[in-house]
Amino acid sequence: MSVARTVVTGGHVISMDGALGDLPGGAVLIEDDRIAAVARDAEEFAGVDAERIDAAGGFVLPGMVDSHRHTWMALLRAVSADMSLPQFLASTFYGTGSVLQAADLGTASLVGALEALDAGVTTIMDCCDCVNTPAHADAAVEALAEAGIRAVYAYGMQKYDFSPPGFAAHADRIADARRLRAGALSSDGGLVRMGMLLSDFGTVPFADTAAEVRAARDLGVLVASHTAAATTSILLKGLREMDDHGLLLPGHVHIHCPALDGQEWRMLADTGAKVTIAPETEMQMGMGHPPFRAAIDAGIAPGVSTDIVCVGSGDLFSQMRLGLQTQRMLDNDRVHATGTMPWTIGLSTRDALAWGTVNGADVLGLGDRIGSLTPGKKADVIVVRPRLGLVPSSHPVGSVVLQSTAADVDTVLVDGVVRKRDGRLVGVDLAAVRDRAHASLARIQEATAALPRHEPEEIAAWFGQAERMATRNFGAAYADGLPG
Repeated sequence: MSVARTVVTGGHVISMDGALGDLPGGAVLIEDDRIAAVARDAEEFAGVDAERIDAAGGFVLPGMVDSHRHTWMALLRAVSADMSLPQFLASTFYGTGSVLQAADLGTASLVGALEALDAGVTTIMDCCDCVNTPAHADAAVEALAEAGIRAVYAYGMQKYDFSPPGFAAHADRIADARRLRAGALSSDGGLVRMGMLLSDFGTVPFADTAAEVRAARDLGVLVASHTAAATTSILLKGLREMDDHGLLLPGHVHIHCPALDGQEWRMLADTGAKVTIAPETEMQMGMGHPPFRAAIDAGIAPGVSTDIVCVGSGDLFSQMRLGLQTQRMLDNDRVHATGTMPWTIGLSTRDALAWGTVNGADVLGLGDRIGSLTPGKKADVIVVRPRLGLVPSSHPVGSVVLQSTAADVDTVLVDGVVRKRDGRLVGVDLAAVRDRAHASLARIQEATAALPRHEPEEIAAWFGQAERMATRNFGAAYADGLPG
């Protein structure tokens, strides 16, 4: 059987592999879907019969990993750009989510996956918390496969007021997750594998949360949750209750986390948790400070994520840049409080790049497959080439993190297959996708226009009621007495 070979040459290789380091004149040899070798000099592969990808003037990197992205909202660009978290939940999340049809979700998932690829993101955790019917789940999985992106499809347990209801009871939703695991996502070896996104903590009975976690454990899939995403609120917490019942599994991906206290951070560390942070959403919506330093201090290597394009950017460059500079500011403030100036900068641009590559891969349990240009790993490779390129970079990693955009992503390979070449997505009928997206958006906007509008006072009352419900649901964890 013949082997398809590709050599990426001419660029500055940033391997994100501690043993390989950076190779200013390096080259990457790809055989089929794997990285076969990385050389310090492209001449080492001069005699290899392979397709050549010229990365001259650019940076060769591992594909970036977005460890928390909701593709189902990809058609709602900037609709929540001026919303707080409660406003977003009351309108975009529960409102639009309640009218989204399976075909709309499939279109949105395709658009979201293609936007990720265009920005150099080769792997996503697709947090699909809008599974209104079994057909919604099927449409999302089919869209991810069509796009050719590597993904963890996190089947969402969240319930919307969808009509007619797709599930008669909570147990039916879990049963449908089992159906998907036994069928389309039975294998963990393909591009799309399965995970589970838990119902937001406190919004459902504690017994339902426990059933979700146990189902994810039994299915052998990644479990994820939006955790402690509302500073000062009991909503999305309940970690002590979960830990007391053995429900904080190793590898559980906790999303956001700005409202965690020191005891809760230690709890996550002790249970082998992973954390991904979405700086832009957290800062806008009043969730709290993006907790990079808190995670690092707890011994947890954080990932970084885009979350939702109905709020901010869909590229990881923006999230790495915003997260890094914000945390630097907060670190510097602590030094200023002592009456002096910072003499050094604690977090580096390489630290931030790790959030979106090696750390992100580890967050998703894929660290042995992706995240660095290590021979033997999957051939998820990108070339970032400054669009004008008038002068070479004096600090390549700094230029990638602080000075790049999706427009600078020249080439993208996933599993050794070229998905973007010379700055353009390939193998995609973009005009047809655009027509689908416009038609779906028009239908969504018409359906959303018929939904009631809520004043701030109504939203505050609704949120307060949800907090009371959370108090009751968490309390039910001890209906049979205290542990021990």
